[in-house]
Amino acid sequence: MKVMIVPVIIAGGKGLRLWPQSRETLPKPFVDVIGYEQTLLQSTFERLKVVPGLNAPLIVCNAAHSFLVQAQAISAGQPEVSMLLEPEGRNTAPALCAAALMIERLSGSEAIMLVLPADHIIADEEGFARAVASGAELAGQNYLVTFAMKPTSPATGYGYLKLGSAIDTGKQQFMLDAFIEKPNLEKAQEFLSSANYAWNSGMFMFKAAVLLKNFEALQPDMLGACRAALPTESESSSFLLSQKEFSRAPSISIDYAIMEKAANVATVVADFGWSDVGDWEAVWQASDKDGKGVVARGNVHVTDCTDSIVQSQGPLVVGLGLEKMIAIGTKDAVLVAPLSRAQDVKKAVDALAALGRSEGTSTKKVFMHWGWYESLHHGPGFQVKEIAVNPRAKFPLQRQEFRTGHLVCIVGKGIVTRHGERIEIGVNEHVDIPLGSICNLENPGSEMLHIIDVEIGHYTE
Repeated sequence: MKVMIVPVIIAGGKGLRLWPQSRETLPKPFVDVIGYEQTLLQSTFERLKVVPGLNAPLIVCNAAHSFLVQAQAISAGQPEVSMLLEPEGRNTAPALCAAALMIERLSGSEAIMLVLPADHIIADEEGFARAVASGAELAGQNYLVTFAMKPTSPATGYGYLKLGSAIDTGKQQFMLDAFIEKPNLEKAQEFLSSANYAWNSGMFMFKAAVLLKNFEALQPDMLGACRAALPTESESSSFLLSQKEFSRAPSISIDYAIMEKAANVATVVADFGWSDVGDWEAVWQASDKDGKGVVARGNVHVTDCTDSIVQSQGPLVVGLGLEKMIAIGTKDAVLVAPLSRAQDVKKAVDALAALGRSEGTSTKKVFMHWGWYESLHHGPGFQVKEIAVNPRAKFPLQRQEFRTGHLVCIVGKGIVTRHGERIEIGVNEHVDIPLGSICNLENPGSEMLHIIDVEIGHYTE
C-alpha cells in the first residue's frame, strides 16, 4: 500500500529579528530575505516538488494571513493547498495537534505528516528529498522523527540534538538521546568537535495517529481543546479553528510538549545546506557575498566595506567603511546595528511597540484579500494612495462620508461602480468620487489593476 505523506507547512511567527523587512503584519515566511526573488514560503512550495509522492500540503497559519498564503501558493504554482487557520498563535504544539486531527479526518490515521517551517532555506534540495525518504521509513515504523543538521559552526542561536544508538548508519538513522537548549559559545564549540551532537532543525515526520497517541498520554487537555476547536465542516479548503476552544490550549512548543517526553523519538542526520535565517547575521551567512564578505542588495552603494549586509527596498542606503555591520532600509524604516547584535533586534522592536510606533509591527503596504494598498503621501486634509486589485477581485463597498476621491488608473483595466452606475476605467483615465458616494472597484481582467487614489477631506484615514 502506498504511504500517504502530507506536508504540513507552519507559516507563523512574527520574524521580529528580521525587522524592518519582516513585521507582525508581514511575517518572515511571506518576504524574500535572501534575494531569491521569491518568498521563503514560495521556496518551501518549490522544495516540495523535488520530493516524489507527496500529497497536497496543509498550511497552518494565522487567519489574518490566509489571503497571503493563497496568493503566494498560486504564484508558486501550488494552487491545491488546504489551510488550517489559527485565530491566534499558540506555538507549535497546539498547531500540530490540530493539524494531526485534521489530517486524521481527511487522510486517515496512517497518513504521515512532514512538518516544515515555512521560514527556512535549504540549498541542496536533492539531499533534502533523500532525508525525507529516510524519515518516512522511520515514521512508518511508528517513530516520532526529528531532522538533525550536521553543525558547520559553533552556533549559539540553535538548539541541539544529542544522538543515541544507531538504527541504520547507512541511512543516518539514530535514536535520539536528548534535546539541548541553545548553548553558550564554549558548549557550542564542544558540540562542534563531537560527532554526537547536531542542530535541531525544527522539522519532523510522524504518523498522525502516533502523534495523537502521544498527545493523549502527555497533553490530554491540549488534545481536548484542539479537538473541540476543530470545525465540523467547511465550504472551502480553509478550516478556521474556534477562538474560544483553541485559546484553552497552552502556548507551548512541540519540543517541550511531546518530543522531549516521548520514548519513541528517532532522528535522521542530514547535511543539505539548512538555515532557519533567524536573524540578520544568519541571512548574511546564507547569502552570496562579494570578495570582501559584503552582501549588497537593492538601492544601495557600498565603499570600503567588509563582512556586512547592506540592503534597501526604499531610499538609497550608502555604506562607507562598514565592518561587520547590518544596514537594512525599507520605505519607512532603517536598521543599523553590528552583526554581533543581530539577536537583539527584537528588543528594538519591543521598544518601538512600547512607544506606540506603528513601524514596529506594520508595513506601509497593507495586504488585503482583494490585493493591497499603500499610502504614498498624506498631509492636512489629503492622502494619496496606490491601490492594487487582484485579477477577478473587488475592492469592498465604501461610502465616502468624509472625503472626495479621485481615482486614476495607471496599470490595467477596471470597473468603478458609483451609485449603481458601472464606469470602465483604463490607463490614464480617471473617475471622481463625490462626497457621500457609495462605490466599489472591480478588476474583471487577468492582470493586476493599479489605481492612484487622491482623497481630500477632513478625515482621510
